[in-house]
Amino acid sequence: MSLNSLLDAYCRDNVSLYSFVCIRGFEDFIVDESLRKYSYAVSIGIRVPDEVLDDLPDKIAEVEYLNAYNRINERLNVVSKEIEDMITGYGYGARAVNSSLILPNANLEGEVSHKFIAHLGGLGWIGKSCLLITPEFGPRIRWSSVLTDYPLTTNRKSLKSRCGSCSVCVDSCPAGAFKNVEFRVGDDRSVRYDAYACKKRFEKLESENRPRLCGICVKVCPWGQKK
Repeated sequence: MSLNSLLDAYCRDNVSLYSFVCIRGFEDFIVDESLRKYSYAVSIGIRVPDEVLDDLPDKIAEVEYLNAYNRINERLNVVSKEIEDMITGYGYGARAVNSSLILPNANLEGEVSHKFIAHLGGLGWIGKSCLLITPEFGPRIRWSSVLTDYPLTTNRKSLKSRCGSCSVCVDSCPAGAFKNVEFRVGDDRSVRYDAYACKKRFEKLESENRPRLCGICVKVCPWGQKK
């Protein structure tokens, strides 16, 4: 069995959504320049259960959401490391990227944009909330990536935005962080989203002895609502 087939079988059994992605030509979305040597990625996502989102911002629900958020991030890190080990075991280079690490002095960004890699892999589109919106689960999913030099077989095309005139996430954001602007490759994130407004919101929640996490934009997106 080829490495591509092994990875396909492993991902199918361990995550909610996944894709093999060619990231060549999109190096600007890799914040950590030491990782720009990789031309391919495995994008993986694990769904956030509806029950921990639907009652937000109830204070008990906030705690349950935080616990689920941390649990899913930990699982993503385990799965991505196992994928890295599978690839390096075949003699190729690979790097599992932490699902939630924010780099210091990096404009509140992680090592790579997991959401953009998932978008390139045809798993969804970047919404006005700057979240990756999937046809299956809306934005109710957490992401991670494994970068590699192994030439993965890729055959999925990125999806065009289906947000249209909807602005529910923009209108519902307690921090007023979203600017009702559609995603375009090449635009700075600040054109669409004020990350520091979110940060201030988290700090306010923390000052009220509440979890440093919001989730309202994840909850309200119509694509994530139960059909």
